[in-house]
Amino acid sequence: MAQRTFRPPPWAILATMAGCLLMIALGVWQLQRAQEKRALDARYAQAAGQPPIELQAGAAPPVGLMPRAARARGVYLADRQMLLDNQTHGARIGYAVWTPLRLVDGALLIVNRGWIPHTASGQLPTRLPAPEGEIEVRGLWRALPQPGLRLGAEPACVSAADRSWPRLVLYPTAAQLSCLYAAPVLPGELLLAPELPGGFLRDWRTVAPGFPPQRHEAYALQWFAMAAALLIIFIRLNLKPARSK
Repeated sequence: MAQRTFRPPPWAILATMAGCLLMIALGVWQLQRAQEKRALDARYAQAAGQPPIELQAGAAPPVGLMPRAARARGVYLADRQMLLDNQTHGARIGYAVWTPLRLVDGALLIVNRGWIPHTASGQLPTRLPAPEGEIEVRGLWRALPQPGLRLGAEPACVSAADRSWPRLVLYPTAAQLSCLYAAPVLPGELLLAPELPGGFLRDWRTVAPGFPPQRHEAYALQWFAMAAALLIIFIRLNLKPARSK
């Protein structure tokens, strides 16, 4: 077997070491994110078992990333519903059905009644039946979902010339919703409990924002594999047959 020599130039050693260390660091960071997400999901599950709080305009509880069990009484405004666009379930894209509930004190509560898929025709669905009369709703109270990045300044209110319903929206703020309905809107959304009637697909098993833990672990594996591939390429390119004397 021919002898081989391994004498890579110094710049190649430094570049390979820097690249491998960076990829390993990114992989470790993704593993840490997976652990954090699992802990957050566990806290979400615990929140559902807590005594529910009452949602009222005069005493609206603070909202944050962590949900709280909550309930409210009111009447659905079935003719003033919204469809939150670009919501996924598995590999399918669809909408989250937002139905305003007029509370007994006159304020509006945004109730997320679940997920529906995009229609084959691409048209917005028009039949979104909701329970009639005064009802009690229960679920998880949390902050309104936000996009990863908002581009440009957000309009203060929707155009008065466009009042079609159901309305297609993309991460509106509480102020925009209050302007749209010309009424105070509680600064959050209620994820309707899966056991209650009058909803759609409600899979709140992973309600923490962002990627699930498995996605972070898959990214970590990719970073580690890229570091290993870089090291193998570095060795093969610099392992050359020895010159005969």
